Amino acid sequence: MKKKRRNRRLLTALAMIITAIHVIPLVTILINSIRENQDISLSMLGLPKALDFGNYIYAWTKGEYASAYVNSLLIGVCTAAAELFVIGFAVYGIQKTNCYFKKFFSTYFVAGLAIPSFAILVPLFSFYNKAGLLNTKLGMIIIYVAINMSFNYMFLSAFFEGMSKELDEAARIDGATEMQNFIYNVLPLAKPIFTSVILITFVNTWNEFLFSNVFLQQNDMRTVSLRFYNFVGKMSINYGYVYAAAIISILPVVIIYMATQNKFIEGMTVGSVKG
Repeated sequence: MKKKRRNRRLLTALAMIITAIHVIPLVTILINSIRENQDISLSMLGLPKALDFGNYIYAWTKGEYASAYVNSLLIGVCTAAAELFVIGFAVYGIQKTNCYFKKFFSTYFVAGLAIPSFAILVPLFSFYNKAGLLNTKLGMIIIYVAINMSFNYMFLSAFFEGMSKELDEAARIDGATEMQNFIYNVLPLAKPIFTSVILITFVNTWNEFLFSNVFLQQNDMRTVSLRFYNFVGKMSINYGYVYAAAIISILPVVIIYMATQNKFIEGMTVGSVKG
């Protein structure tokens, strides 16, 4: 009993340390975002003398975050929806039906994780330039759906393999088509993990920098990550503006995680439950 209590205390202490490592930087950024630059220069860990949201107004206006929010939200939402549609049906077709070359397709999807992103930049840029997809939201959505597909395939495969096969067989015996089985049987059970796929894809798209920096060259097409990069380059000596811009850049992601954390955690763990 004493050993269990000691282990529990050690795990609790470890969890508190890990939490502090993640929370302290965010709290520091939040506090400094409402401090004056002079105060931050004197002490990075000081408290604000007064609540001043002028840094946010300046960062939002000069950073042109309004258009960046629109671009990132449109690209992120459309990418998440397209990713769920494509990878959801792909995993169902490979794992839950009598798919030919099942091992080949599984290996094909997983192999994408072994290809570094920078290795495809030059040929992809050449293709996009000829296809007229540079500086377009559609071009970015196609890229983001592709680069998130390998991870999401592995993520969903673990869940689909653990689902009850008897449920599928009963639906087919009753005359249900594969589409009906997917909508009425699979989809209700897979809602938590599909929610996780949507969140992971959206956050990856929101934070992505490499491809957006290469393929979005027009100023009005720039996303939040590009705006933040450009803003920091111009205002690197004014810490208050930089911290405010950082909060503006990460705020939607934080809000989404806080609002859907229960569904996200459920989706991350449901794949380990065998049907």
